[in-house]
Amino acid sequence: MSGTVAPLPLTQDNDPAHSGLLDRVLRANPAVPALVGLCVLAVFIAVVVTWGLLAPVSGAAVAEGSLQVEGKRQTVQHPYGGVVRDLFVKEGETVRTGQILMTLSDTEPRSNLDVLVAQRNALLAEEARLMAERDGRPEPDFGLMRPAQGTAEGAEAAVAQAMANERAVMIARKRQYDIQSGLLNQRIGQLGDQRRGSEAALNGLVRQADLIEEEAKGARYLLTSGLTPKTRVLALEREAAKLLADQGTKRSEIAATDQAIASAKLDIAKLDRDRMTEITNDLRTTQSSLAEIAPKIEAARDVVHRTRITAPATGAVVGLSVFTRGGVVQQGARLLDIVPKSNPLMVEARLKLNDINEVVPGRRADVRLTGFTRNERPIISGEIATVSADRLTDDRSGEGYYSILVRMNPDDVARSKVELQAGMPAEIVVTTRPRTFFDYLVAPLLDQITGAFHER
Repeated sequence: MSGTVAPLPLTQDNDPAHSGLLDRVLRANPAVPALVGLCVLAVFIAVVVTWGLLAPVSGAAVAEGSLQVEGKRQTVQHPYGGVVRDLFVKEGETVRTGQILMTLSDTEPRSNLDVLVAQRNALLAEEARLMAERDGRPEPDFGLMRPAQGTAEGAEAAVAQAMANERAVMIARKRQYDIQSGLLNQRIGQLGDQRRGSEAALNGLVRQADLIEEEAKGARYLLTSGLTPKTRVLALEREAAKLLADQGTKRSEIAATDQAIASAKLDIAKLDRDRMTEITNDLRTTQSSLAEIAPKIEAARDVVHRTRITAPATGAVVGLSVFTRGGVVQQGARLLDIVPKSNPLMVEARLKLNDINEVVPGRRADVRLTGFTRNERPIISGEIATVSADRLTDDRSGEGYYSILVRMNPDDVARSKVELQAGMPAEIVVTTRPRTFFDYLVAPLLDQITGAFHER
């Protein structure tokens, strides 16, 4: 085996003749490398521009929010306030719909209700009495008189007392009316007797006058024969004239008596009319008072009913602000919140104003639970449930936003194997319509140009 190296085979790369040819070409056309570079650059730019014009790039609207119970938490308040009598729940306890959470003292509300009910019962008894007087019935109909539900134990006795009072009033008023009308009827009876006496006297005078006239007629006949003196005839005529005058007096007395009887009858009619007018006015006033007191009783009964504070939904008690008996609850104050457990969780987020055109109900959205570490952070698919109809404003920052609710896919929630709780932070990514890269570059410039052409 010799130590000499075998010569390399001749190729285009190590062929001296070929290398020389390339050198001669480059020396003859020094711009060739530049042209090659420009061609490569042109091809690259063409590829990039084509991609920018044609290749779609998915857009997305991002909104920050948190998990909320669908329907949100139920705040328990009291519209009237009061003093706590009993407290039956504690923080975090699960309650059922309608379960009594606490009770307030009902001493004052029940007392107010009893006073109003007593007033109503008195008015009802008065109404029954007035209606009986109006209709001429001997006894009031107290069928509407009954103790109201939720009143004091002595309500029945109070109702009975109200009915007894009105019976006594009715008897007294009837007695007074009977006395007044009795006096007038007695007066009419006396006048009737007087009229009958005057008529009898008048009839006697008429009879006497007839007899005197007959006697005078005979005396005048005898006077013509000279058998009786003229004084006898004159005496009889004088007696006849006196009887005629007495008849006129009696007729005048009868007329006066008739007028007195008519006046007494008018007094009776006026007494009845005034009595009915008084009854009607009193009945109208009583019924008006009943109409006014009815809503007051309902309001007072509502106050008594609301001393028992019940759970509006099934869920967990959070934010309990009352801890001891005897505590004072202010009017309209928040007592506690109930987080419903039966309702599914949703994501409530704040969407930027510029993204509102891209987000509509029914559009798909991804929910990223940012409260977990990046390695454990699940992505749950969802759907836009609602979008607020108008912009809202943050009270602190003053920034505007739209509120959106995202309903999560229950299958994705189950597959994520994470325990979700209300209040967890979340990020909503809503896929918007695809645009090209060129659209993203040109859109701001077009907006500036459009604005410039509209400036004055």
